[in-house]
Amino acid sequence: MADADPRALDGARVSDRYDVFICFTRADPEGAARVERIDEALRDAGLRVFRDTRIDEFDPITQGLVDAIASSRLLLAYYSPVLPTRYACQWELTAAFIAAHRHGDPADRVLAVNPGADCSHIMPVELADAKFFQGPVTEDRLESLVRRVRDKAEAAKAPFGMPSPDTGGVRRPARMVGRYPQLWALHSALHRADYPGATAYRRPLALVRGLSGVGKTLLGEQYAYLFRDAFPGGTFQLGPFGHHDPGDFLSQYHLALANLASTRLGLDVSGLDHERLRQLLAERFTDAGQRVLWLVDDVPPDLPPAVLEQMLLPSGPVRTIVTTRSSQTTWDAQAIDLHGLTTDEGCRLFADLRPPLTDDERGVVRRFAERCDGHPFALRAAAHATRQLPGPLTDGDLRDRPDTVPSAIAADIETLDPVARNLLRVAAALAPVPFPPELAARVLDLDSPGLRSILTQAADSLAGRSLLTVVEGHWRVHALVSTVVGKTLDTRLIDRAAEVLLDHLDRDPTAADRRDFLLQHAQDLADRSERHRVRLLRPVAAAFELRGDMTAAGEIHAAILAVGPQDDLHIEDLLGTARVEVACGLYEEATDHARTALRLAAGDPRAEFRAGQLAAEALDCAGRYAEADQIRPDAGGVLPDDLDDEQRLRALISRAVAQRRRGHPKDAVALLEPLVIELRAAPPGVIRSEVAPLTKLELARGYQLVGQARKARAMAEEVATDYRTSGRSRHARCTEAELLRAEATLTLDFTELKADPQAWRDSATTMRELRRRYEREYGTGNALALTAAVQSERALLALGEPEQALAGLAAVEQALVRSLGTDHPLYLRVRHGMGLAHGQLREFSRQVDLLEPILAPQISLLGRRHPETVESHLDLAIALAMSGRGPRQRANSLADAAARDFHSIIGPGADLSWKAKVAQIVVRAPEPLLQSFFFFEKMFRPKKGKD
Repeated sequence: MADADPRALDGARVSDRYDVFICFTRADPEGAARVERIDEALRDAGLRVFRDTRIDEFDPITQGLVDAIASSRLLLAYYSPVLPTRYACQWELTAAFIAAHRHGDPADRVLAVNPGADCSHIMPVELADAKFFQGPVTEDRLESLVRRVRDKAEAAKAPFGMPSPDTGGVRRPARMVGRYPQLWALHSALHRADYPGATAYRRPLALVRGLSGVGKTLLGEQYAYLFRDAFPGGTFQLGPFGHHDPGDFLSQYHLALANLASTRLGLDVSGLDHERLRQLLAERFTDAGQRVLWLVDDVPPDLPPAVLEQMLLPSGPVRTIVTTRSSQTTWDAQAIDLHGLTTDEGCRLFADLRPPLTDDERGVVRRFAERCDGHPFALRAAAHATRQLPGPLTDGDLRDRPDTVPSAIAADIETLDPVARNLLRVAAALAPVPFPPELAARVLDLDSPGLRSILTQAADSLAGRSLLTVVEGHWRVHALVSTVVGKTLDTRLIDRAAEVLLDHLDRDPTAADRRDFLLQHAQDLADRSERHRVRLLRPVAAAFELRGDMTAAGEIHAAILAVGPQDDLHIEDLLGTARVEVACGLYEEATDHARTALRLAAGDPRAEFRAGQLAAEALDCAGRYAEADQIRPDAGGVLPDDLDDEQRLRALISRAVAQRRRGHPKDAVALLEPLVIELRAAPPGVIRSEVAPLTKLELARGYQLVGQARKARAMAEEVATDYRTSGRSRHARCTEAELLRAEATLTLDFTELKADPQAWRDSATTMRELRRRYEREYGTGNALALTAAVQSERALLALGEPEQALAGLAAVEQALVRSLGTDHPLYLRVRHGMGLAHGQLREFSRQVDLLEPILAPQISLLGRRHPETVESHLDLAIALAMSGRGPRQRANSLADAAARDFHSIIGPGADLSWKAKVAQIVVRAPEPLLQSFFFFEKMFRPKKGKD
């Protein structure tokens, strides 16, 4: 960026020598004359002034100039339209502005005099907004300017000082020249929200666009490094992602996000889907209250705007930079278009590698820069190729130099020694993301102390040519370089790289969890190595499943199965695929794969048990209970002796789920209660963190169905508390527990004949809050949000507000049909709630019309003896009796059957059993008594106050 090393002052003592450092350019003669008069006036006012009158446009920035800025209190920029075009002036402005950030508002220390009326050339946004002094500096206005400068100098108690040392999370990038306008545009875009009058954009988001290799990443990293003090919350860089298909981006981004959260922030993010993880990080940064720089590198081109929104963190302190090769403009973001270097910047790049340049040599470089459109790779390769030539540089020296980027890279590579070329070949076999040096050393058989030094020297030489960069101890080669080198790869090198990577993952199984880079290498190598494809894809699928991205895991599993049985495909691949398909709701596909695994497992009792159990679970989810019972391996209640503790517990949970689905919640509760007692003593590990919450949630569901709502609420609260205490409040099961707890609270209030109205109101408030939270986080069409919406509207029934409940449920019904259809249990629950509302309104005939059609679907989806199915029969019996529709015998039969089922399913003492007994009395009551308003109000209508 700047010629002087910003760390040159580290450890130096900085004196308070100057009040004002004047920044101006002699390329503006009229402005230079005004600056001389300003200088004189400031000195006459007793201010100490530094004004350099000797530095030329192409002179290097001297240590004296660096010291002068560090020793000054203010920088006064005479910001004529010419100043942004001068390299030295922009270096001075940048150095002072960065230093001023350490002292507070930079506009208090960096002052801009704009001699014209147009402010469009003034950057960054802080200076454009401040408008320190605008208009010509005439003699009659000079006194005012001097007074303002003096006041600012007196308020500044110390000089700018030296930069802070490098901090964790911010790496010093490779050397960069120029790009000042783009740097300031980037800064202004990130801070535009603080200055709403300065720009039309409102979000702290900058989109850096340009051709591959033009320097987008370098610009973002340079900004992060230079302005590291402005982001005390840290700089977080993810990517590059450009080599992935756009459809795979969010999955890869989720994986990178999870690894960053666990490695940089120490968060347990297992099981968090993308949205929950995104919200967790946003809350973390918002609560910390410190500004954070979020750099997402090399996003695939032409992603739709909706995907961009899922990439951003909704947190006020977060400032986001996105780099991409896309030229599309549909994103709601300020775009900084990055093109090739200017001819002057090209000269500076050449001067860095082949100093010094004469005026004639600068002309030669300018002409070559125009020929190659200023692409840094082409310029850098030409500079390296000519740095050892004797005599002055001529057009002839560059006439035959390739001016296209691929040919320039290829020519540069030809001059490398064999070790460096082989290192690039290894990088080309991998994904264009960082890789461990030891990985390359083992692939090249250089994994010994003496030989590894040879590899390190090769890496240093590549870094000197900007063909390789170091990222937190890892090496990264640009995708352009890998593409050029990749044309010469053979299958032996690819297979060797695959073998080394697999061995690396086998020796350190947690490496894939810590480094998403390794998984990207595995996925890329799988596309190139037929021999090792299945083994390479397995850890990728496992990582996606661990992170809760079941869709991505399913796609990888599908790729594994597509390889065919001629490879090392085995039962675990089929079971893994089926397990993920169940989670994705693909029950038929899961059944087929589990059954195939069951056939292959013949003769292996343990594998047969797992395959049969998974097949039965898939059939259960599809509602095919009879088929599931035929294939379920533990139908007789016997488990294999060789199951480990986790497998045994999961098998028992599976059995309890099957019992609940078949309308036997009492049996499920009896099975789960001793398991929960056993799990309370479980040591830290998977059983305690994963299996125990599953067991407790299933027990809470069982309690809920048998009418023990208090126990259901307590158990659900225990699960939610455990997750919150361990810092996993965003985990899917924590959300599930919160929803179940609220539902249990409402169920308690619905069914108790003498419930406390205040508890109704509290329950309804809780459910409304959950509904708003889920709709905000997941959208109104999400199944979880719709479930909360249904419950919150049904809560109005407990408050005795059937009209409002009916209107609310009708609105939710429309959203539910659009998102989930009419063959979903939640739709039936809405219709049942609407029937209850009509019953409270004494519109019993309408209640019959609503309840009658849902009986058959409930039997099909939930089972004949499921408590919700039985309750619908019970309510229909009451509605038939109250409306007088149909023969009385049918109402009697429905009520009697429901009472028997409730007694069998949940026991005689539960709330729903008492309701059934009351209903049996109601349906047999004489007609005049049924029509008595007093009777109906006393028996069924909730009160809005104390009883």
